[in-house]
Amino acid sequence: MNIFLLPIVFFAINILLTVEVPKEIPKPITTPIPKKVFVAPPEDKEPWGVAKQIDSVTWQMKVGQDAQMGTPAEILIALNDYRRRYGASNLSWDSKLADYALSRAKYFRSIKNLDAHKGFADFLNNQDGFSKLGFNQLGENASYGYKLSGVHLIEWIYAGDEPHNKNQLNSIWNYVGIGVDGVATALIFGTGKL
Repeated sequence: MNIFLLPIVFFAINILLTVEVPKEIPKPITTPIPKKVFVAPPEDKEPWGVAKQIDSVTWQMKVGQDAQMGTPAEILIALNDYRRRYGASNLSWDSKLADYALSRAKYFRSIKNLDAHKGFADFLNNQDGFSKLGFNQLGENASYGYKLSGVHLIEWIYAGDEPHNKNQLNSIWNYVGIGVDGVATALIFGTGKL
């Protein structure tokens, strides 16, 4: 038995003797402990719920966001409830206006902004928009960036500044179409069916 163990022991000793021992022991590398730096967000001095005019036809407002965006049907109910409170008649739904409103909302979402009603004016004045939609008078309210219920959209955003509030309460309007795409909305008002 001893004969078989000797080569194994010799082999193990031989391996131990051939391993090089470093002449210098490397020093450990110390990494500095990262410091936590807290940066305060810039102070938001804009008041909540107050419309601020940013160009001749565009306003913005600081408001909270709702859990989900209102649907066109919810916005219509909120709009008609709001109009009744102020003595204006209910608006009837018009599919052509709604289709056009949806195309406007999709455009706003694609550019991630509003266009100061330029696309609306171009459609009416240069693309025969009155005839295509079938009305002799048309108006638009539009918003981008707000995820709000129908009530909040009508009563906070569109009621937040005088021109948009007057437009949504205008007794001249008989019809409306509403388009929603993400956080973009367009309300197209019409009267005088052709």
